[in-house]
Amino acid sequence: MNIFNKLEQLVDLTDNEKILVCYMKEHTNDFIRLSAKDISKTCFVSVSTLYRLCNKLDVSGLSELKVHISASIENHLKEEKKFDYNFPFKQNETQYQIVHKLQEVYEQTITSTLNLIDLEQLRLIANQMRKAKSIDVYTSAGNIYFAENFKFQMQEIGINIHVPLEEYQQRLAAAMSNQDHVALVISFGGRGSSIGAITELLKKNKTPIVLICSTLENPLKNSADYILYMSSHEDHYNKISSFSTRMSLLYILDSLYTCYFKLDYDRNIKNKLTYYEKMTQIK
Repeated sequence: MNIFNKLEQLVDLTDNEKILVCYMKEHTNDFIRLSAKDISKTCFVSVSTLYRLCNKLDVSGLSELKVHISASIENHLKEEKKFDYNFPFKQNETQYQIVHKLQEVYEQTITSTLNLIDLEQLRLIANQMRKAKSIDVYTSAGNIYFAENFKFQMQEIGINIHVPLEEYQQRLAAAMSNQDHVALVISFGGRGSSIGAITELLKKNKTPIVLICSTLENPLKNSADYILYMSSHEDHYNKISSFSTRMSLLYILDSLYTCYFKLDYDRNIKNKLTYYEKMTQIK
């Protein structure tokens, strides 16, 4: 995850730690250049406060923190916070302007999602999927089509994915699930009552849960074993369409697919080509 996004998600910071975070964001180049003693002197905080912040960021010390900042700053600056994801174009704009505004929506969304991806979580999830005897995807409404597309991708390399569609089917699948399954739960805000009940069933059955959601408050986060975050700049209702959310979810699911694919790269290439050849030979 981009270190600047990680900073935004920190909770229970002390006042002095908040001062450090603010200085890091507003004076990034100075922070990278200065020593621990100089940073503490500039911010009027102790050196121990600086290292406590490093611990909260899961970095070994100031040197590693500076490395993460240097690696993250370019993508952090590319993400334009003031961009209007909900109404990216106006009524009087031309077709040329509209298609280029959509391009910008997608580019900003990819950058935003990339900044949120925790690469270690991605690796762990791919390995968990590989070990599982069954992979189940739980979602609703428009996200169903993205789940079905993910199912199709995985089927092409010989992996069957279960995507129950109706609420009863989802509850039944969750009730039948166990620790040999892995559940991908897609819910932007965790608002639906049924998705909460389904997640409780999965937790009770000790099924590893991968939650794909927004960075906003979500009651399902406490039940998840792994979390991947969607770009969260788009309003849930007040917008022209879910341009950003759809692109973000597609990017995450494609990332999961490719990380899974590379674990047995040669075999998956062989499977995909073999299945295609068998299908085309039938007359």
